[in-house]
Amino acid sequence: MNRLAILVMTVFMMFCGHAKGQTSTGQITWECTLKRKSPDEGEILMKARIAPGWHMYALGNSPNSPIKTNFKFKPDSSYQLLGTVTQPTPLSKFEKLLGMPVTYFENEVEFGQRIKLKGKNGTIRGTIQFMQCSDQVCVPPQDFGFALKIFN
Repeated sequence: MNRLAILVMTVFMMFCGHAKGQTSTGQITWECTLKRKSPDEGEILMKARIAPGWHMYALGNSPNSPIKTNFKFKPDSSYQLLGTVTQPTPLSKFEKLLGMPVTYFENEVEFGQRIKLKGKNGTIRGTIQFMQCSDQVCVPPQDFGFALKIFN
């Protein structure tokens, strides 16, 4: 994705409760949404669609494993994180390319982060860092940034 497309997508994401984008390698696409659970609580849903033949590492791999999926949220007075990012049960295998057991996802996975809404308006900004591999190659870690607008 070129810089202009990223800038346009970033501006678009700033004014909505939904963000969508593709990584530079095109193997994983991300879709982030904010869903209200009550007037003062919500959940950030971060869904990855993974191309056939590829996988993405899960949260909680060993410190010696490759870059695992990691979520960073920029602090803002309009919300507060509740707990940690959740994920479904990952698959596991011995990764021949890395010489160690790993946990990972194929096809599609959705992560969630509960939040307390503290303001009527604001923007949730974050970055998803992840690494993806096929059976033959691993792509260096990538970052996907998102911004979700909180509405009244």
